[in-house]
Amino acid sequence: MTSQDHNKVIGIMHLIYGGFNALMLVIFVPFFFAIGGIAAADPGAPAAVTAIFGLFGFLMLVLALLFGLPPILAGYAMLKRKSWARVVGIVAACVEALSFPFGTALCVYTLWFLFGQGEQFHRGFGFGPAQNRRAPLRDSSTYDWETRRAADASRPHEYVPPPQPPDWRGQ
Repeated sequence: MTSQDHNKVIGIMHLIYGGFNALMLVIFVPFFFAIGGIAAADPGAPAAVTAIFGLFGFLMLVLALLFGLPPILAGYAMLKRKSWARVVGIVAACVEALSFPFGTALCVYTLWFLFGQGEQFHRGFGFGPAQNRRAPLRDSSTYDWETRRAADASRPHEYVPPPQPPDWRGQ
């Protein structure tokens, strides 16, 4: 597989992983808040039950955002080849490492790519700090204009088309 293929696969896998965590957010958080609301509506229930289910609902919300947001951002950034894709991919991989076995496998695959051939892949598309550095401008007085003019004069200026490939259709 090429670097572009690895980047695409990892981006899709991050979106799937983040999507499952978002599904957890949609299912479990309302469940805990609904149970807390039912317990609050019962006049005979202790007040601590409502607080506990509210706390669990809030904890599930925080965990779902913590585990779901970085992979979704990483998947989006990798598929769209954003300049911050490598950094968010590393952060998402570290978060996913806590979810054994699938999150850990995705973490290993992501880090293998991002610290291997992915580093060159992302820098090749204008990612990373290496592309943001500009070379210092040279002083125009130090440039050897006479050598450049002589090189241009010795170069042929007529366009010569490349030879045509053989006709593979057999006509």
